[in-house]
Amino acid sequence: MGYQEMVAEYIENLRHRIKEIRQVPCLTEEMVWQQHDNYIWQAGKFEGLPSFYNVYRYKDYYSFSILALIVLKNSMKLNKTAVDTIFAKNFANHPGNYTIDQEIVKIGAPHDCCFDITDIDDYCRQTADALKKDIKIIEDKNPGKTNIIMCGGKDSMNLLLLPWQNPVVALSAEPNYQLVKEFVDQNNLNIDVLKLDDTNDRVELDYEIVEACCRADLAHWRWGADLRKIAENYQHEAIIWKGQLGDVYYTNNWKNFITPYVEPQRTVRRLYKKFSYLLPQFINRKIGHKFQPIVIRRVWEVCSSLQGGHMSFLRGLMDMLVLSAYHGPNMSSLIKKADLGVLCQNDIRPKIGKILLGHDVFYPESNPTPKMSAFRVGLHLPDNFCALLEQAGIEVIRENQ
Repeated sequence: MGYQEMVAEYIENLRHRIKEIRQVPCLTEEMVWQQHDNYIWQAGKFEGLPSFYNVYRYKDYYSFSILALIVLKNSMKLNKTAVDTIFAKNFANHPGNYTIDQEIVKIGAPHDCCFDITDIDDYCRQTADALKKDIKIIEDKNPGKTNIIMCGGKDSMNLLLLPWQNPVVALSAEPNYQLVKEFVDQNNLNIDVLKLDDTNDRVELDYEIVEACCRADLAHWRWGADLRKIAENYQHEAIIWKGQLGDVYYTNNWKNFITPYVEPQRTVRRLYKKFSYLLPQFINRKIGHKFQPIVIRRVWEVCSSLQGGHMSFLRGLMDMLVLSAYHGPNMSSLIKKADLGVLCQNDIRPKIGKILLGHDVFYPESNPTPKMSAFRVGLHLPDNFCALLEQAGIEVIRENQ
């Protein structure tokens, strides 16, 4: 079978998968993101505004997958705004509610900031409780499914300390694989650590192009081929977990999202991040109240599309549930109340780990970031996507047609 036929078959399989459309009077984020039993819902209305998980709408149809909605209507109306953004300098992801298809929109908005929680110990205790409650919700709704936790830094390492009911394995890639193994060994956790590689496979890359729908520069989205193999090994009866944005809500990395990124604001932001621990709490709180809403809006614009979009992308690619432990209903409610200017002048994740494990937790000294994928550079461009859709018999409607 040739490359063209492989992508056509991939889309045909999806076409078969979406024949069963669930009809409900009112759809919620939880209905879309707590079980993987549907690709498309038809609803009279959608209740809520997701701030992280991606939910897309076409007319009265909803999905976590842009591709599923495109296949449903068997056409793609190219959105000039999206195309122009893709070709803009330093494109990483689409920052708004639009998509590459002019007829499909993303639902959601930044979450509120209440500033109610100002005690660090209380915040850490409530976080541990919220994480436990949220994973229980998922495990109860998905009994027997193995929890596969993608690990790199402390955010995801702490997830290995949770009281899971179902089987748990850790999954990590270089340069963090040995560090995750060390974390498991030093803390006496009875968890297998699997190594994840990033395979350059032309057919699999075409699958990634059509599944991504030009949402982001694919150089950021790694490991697709190998994650699909893992999904097949588990017969799609597993759940991928990630620790998305834990560093934003539990370290001083939230300050990286203070915009705009121009001088002199850039230098002021860097100086504040470096020396803010020396300031009195009331000053940090006042500064935090001024900038936290800006940070949360930027998190929505960037992280909901880049990290949240990656979870939608992987869910479609792997045909199984992909979740962030920091974005369940209890965690989402908690984070809205956090006063980051008071709580997050330092890394408080070890405090959470200690609560979960019952004693001090060993963490590796470093947390290196995986490199971007060189062989995926340029794959996100619209021409690649449109060509694959047309090869599969899906009409691409361009503005000048």
